[in-house]
Order: sequence, then structure tokens, then C-alpha cells
Amino acid sequence: MGSALFMAVSLITLVVSTRSMAGFPERIGLSVLSFLQRGFDGVGRFVSETVNSISELRRLEQSHAALLSRVETLGNLEREYADLKRENERLNEQLGFMSNAKYTSISAKIIARDPENLYSTFVVNKGASNGIAKNQAVIAYQDGAEGLVGRVVEVGRTSCVVSPIYDNSAYVSIKLERSRYDGLAVGSGTAEAPLVIRYVKKRAKEEIQYGDLVVTSGLQSLYPPGISVGRVTRLKDLDYLTSLELEMEPIIDFGRIEYVFIVRNESPESRELE
Repeated sequence: MGSALFMAVSLITLVVSTRSMAGFPERIGLSVLSFLQRGFDGVGRFVSETVNSISELRRLEQSHAALLSRVETLGNLEREYADLKRENERLNEQLGFMSNAKYTSISAKIIARDPENLYSTFVVNKGASNGIAKNQAVIAYQDGAEGLVGRVVEVGRTSCVVSPIYDNSAYVSIKLERSRYDGLAVGSGTAEAPLVIRYVKKRAKEEIQYGDLVVTSGLQSLYPPGISVGRVTRLKDLDYLTSLELEMEPIIDFGRIEYVFIVRNESPESRELE
């Protein structure tokens, strides 16, 4: 009885073991194939993602370069706009001053300076076609003040040459605005040196003060009366001279002027009477 039971158990165990081992090689093959398939799939995804990443990087680089180009263009446009705005503000300011002047004038821009004459003359962009004539007075507005620049010495069709008041050939009939004494301002040949005022009567010595405003007198002169020329910086009373000699600093800083106004020979009042 016991041996029969043992043999029955052994037979069942053998049958079960044989059935479980029957598919073992197939399962091993499927596991290996599944592993390889997952590996190939992972490599494929990696390669695909890498290629896509490279393409995306190139696209981003191109977009970045395009954006940088646009930023540079916008920066240039902004600077140009700011320059034009400042230039427009300067012109509007000067035209505003000119609208209150007692004489008519033509606005002009300095376009060149003469290096052969120690920069003592300069060229502006208006000429005979604009009604410019030789010996017309030239003025400018700077820091809210009107000042005499010089006179026209040569005229072309579309431009003219201006000689400033500091040129050694310049002579301007002046008047001390406060004390009302007359004199003659003479150029020193350079913008750095002061103008010299001669032929001021010696009795004016006690009435002249440093900083006194000097204006054009209009007496036998090319320049209209009342235009500011400069301010007194020094007084000389030399024994061997019969008159005082003054030094004057021009109202206009010639190193900063860009625009000037060329005064016509007629005044607004005279035009209204015509």
C-alpha cells in the first residue's frame, strides 16, 4: 500500500515537471527577442531624438541670429530717431527765436570749414539761388541768446562762405549796451583769442564794467543794430593811446554752432510798407 502511493506521487511529479519544461526554450527565445527589440527601439528613439534636437538647435540659432539682427536694426533706428529729434528741437528753438527778430533771415546749415585758412571761414548750404548776397550779416542762436557770427564773403549758386567776427579782417561797429559808448571790434584771427574793442573814449573808463554786453551799433556798418556780439572781459588804459582798449569774449561759442541765419538786407517793417 505504501509503495503504491509513493509510485503514484512520483508519476504525478514527473508528469508535471515534464509539462513545465516543455515550453522553456521558447520562453528563453522570446525573452531574448523582447530584450533585443527593446534595445533596438531605444537606440532608434535616441537617434531620432538626437537628429530632431540638432535640427531644433539649428533653427534656434537661426532665429537667434535673426533676432540679434532685428535688435541691432531697431537700435540704429532708435539712435537715428533720437538724433533727428534733437536736431528738430534745436531747429524749432532757433526758428522760435528768429520769429521774434526785427529782421528777416534765411536759415542755413554749416557743411564745411576751410582748413587752408586755419578754420577762420566756413561754408553753409545756402547760396545765390536762395537770395544770398555778399556782405550779408550772419547770426546764430545759442543757449537762448542771439549772437553775431560774421558776414558772407563769397557766394555760389547753392552755398556761400562766411567769415566769422574773430577773423583778423573783420571789423564791427559796436556799442556798449549799458553805457552806450561806441567803438570798433577787431578780430584777432583765432576763435581762442578775445576780440579787441578800440576807439572807446577814455572818459568811459569809470562806467565800463566787466561782463558788460556789447551789441552792434548799426553805424556805417554791414550789420543791423542791436545784435549781441560779446561781453567785456578786460579793460586797458594805456598812456600812449588816446582811447581805451577792451577785450571781449564772443556771445557765440563757435566750436558748437551747427546752424546760422543769414540776415536779409530788408527788415520786416520795410517789407510791410512796400
